[in-house]
This record gives sequence, structure tokens and C-alpha cells, in this order.
Amino acid sequence: MFSSVKAFEGQHYSTLKRQCLQSGALFEDPLFPAVDDSLFYLGNRIGRVHWKRPAELCDDPHLFVDGISAHDLHQGQLGNCWFVAACTSLASRESLWQKVS
Repeated sequence: MFSSVKAFEGQHYSTLKRQCLQSGALFEDPLFPAVDDSLFYLGNRIGRVHWKRPAELCDDPHLFVDGISAHDLHQGQLGNCWFVAACTSLASRESLWQKVS
């Protein structure tokens, strides 16, 4: 079904997931580290960024509840309009969102 999926920079989801499950470690992307340089093109202009995992925000985190809608996504202070626009487009077709989530 996903034979046409191309790995990004040699990262294969199933391999990464298996490695994390076997080691008990949470995934940390070496290509997108939790540092300001991963978020800002021209430097941090919003102040200190606190990187958190979903479980650090609440006891039972869910990305979406009762489906997804293009209205669920909003741009924040990061100025990530291209990312939000892409997610909004995917959200308009749940079958596409399921392939990337």
C-alpha cells in the first residue's frame, strides 16, 4: 500500500518506530532537533521556546478528537504559515491525513 512512500534522508518510519519500541526511548529527530534553529529561518524573534512532548501538556493527549477539520489548524507565533497551509489541505481529505499521521 505504501510502496511509493519515499524515505526522507534515509529515515524509514517503520524502522524508527521499531527501534524506539525496542529501546524504550522516545524518538528524537536528528534532522529536526529541539533547538531554535529548527524553527526560525532568520533567528528567534519571539523569545524563549519551551519544547514539550504532548504528555507534558496533559494526561491524555490527542492530536484530534472526533475527526479533523481544516478549521482545527491555526498559525501561531512561529510564522509557520506554509506548514499550517499544508496541514489544512491534508485535513480537508482525511484519507490523506491518515497517510502522514
